[in-house]
Amino acid sequence: MRFVIVVISLTLLAAGPAAAIQKANRGQCRQIAKQLEQHAVTVERAVNRGNVQWAEATLQYMERLDTRRARLCPDLYPQGSAEKAMEEMRRLLVTAGKLALKFFTLGTM
Repeated sequence: MRFVIVVISLTLLAAGPAAAIQKANRGQCRQIAKQLEQHAVTVERAVNRGNVQWAEATLQYMERLDTRRARLCPDLYPQGSAEKAMEEMRRLLVTAGKLALKFFTLGTM
């Protein structure tokens, strides 16, 4: 009985690293892409509400998702297009921050 348990344990340990090397399927790549699209909407909502911290945190999370997507699906989604979108969102965030500063300080700053 102990021999069977040892054999099963060794088999599971050997299968672990092989499963980790496995490439992501298209469904996982699409799921990450949908998450990125939804979080882009969330950033716009945060900017419209004047919540800079929420928008920055969402942008940081989007960067982590984009890094994960680039690692899992390099052939499906080129890195350059995501970087352009992130830079555009950052510019939007900076503009919104400046407008919020003027609004909340009544133009004195």
